[in-house]
Amino acid sequence: MRTIYGINPVREALRSSTAEKIKTLYIYRERQDHTIKEIEEAATELGIDIRRVDKAQLGSVAGTSHHQGVVALVRGEFPYREPEDIVDIWQRSGERAFILLLDSVEDPVNLGSIVRSAHCAGVQGIIIPRRRAAGVTPTVVKSSAGATEHTPIALTTNLTRTARRLKERGIWIVGLEADTETSIYDVDLTMDIALVVGGEAKGIRRVLRSECDILCHIPMRGKLNSLNAAQASTVALFETLRQRTVKKE
Repeated sequence: MRTIYGINPVREALRSSTAEKIKTLYIYRERQDHTIKEIEEAATELGIDIRRVDKAQLGSVAGTSHHQGVVALVRGEFPYREPEDIVDIWQRSGERAFILLLDSVEDPVNLGSIVRSAHCAGVQGIIIPRRRAAGVTPTVVKSSAGATEHTPIALTTNLTRTARRLKERGIWIVGLEADTETSIYDVDLTMDIALVVGGEAKGIRRVLRSECDILCHIPMRGKLNSLNAAQASTVALFETLRQRTVKKE
């Protein structure tokens, strides 16, 4: 079993394929506002067991006090995909490849924020390492505002090998790296790309960096010399979307 807590994450779970796996919906018995009623009605239509409970019970189920009065108990674990699934989704889309590779992002809040941005920017999928990186936890789901329930996320045992295989499919590997000469605004992001973003501590590992066809940075002003992984991802993802939108017009 896994839990999904928070207004937006639960609402998105009810709108996605996750809904058929929701076993029980727990709602704080004193919440009677319009948003909660909408969630309750949607769950009722789907035949989901609904239980009104007190704050202590809700916190116990959620494992946190930051549940916003609603928690869904979902059968099974998070449905990770395989990297090949992401390739299939891209090829079926009829669009240019737009895939995100995350190299050892360890902060769950950062991962959730990245998934949210990636979904909104239109990526076909995200690929993350099995080890030494954050996986999809209830905290990640909450931080993503439920985008995890709509976004294909694959696990790989070797991100470098995965990048190499994407290159064999004609996909360009574009890495975000602060200490490079090329600005992301000078890179053609309308071609088939897999965007690589490094972890909070060390950025993109050397062996994966060597597989990148293009390394580029995000130009900045001010006294700080870097963005965190979530912020950098968001800038790059929406620059990609901007370029592709302008090209279509």
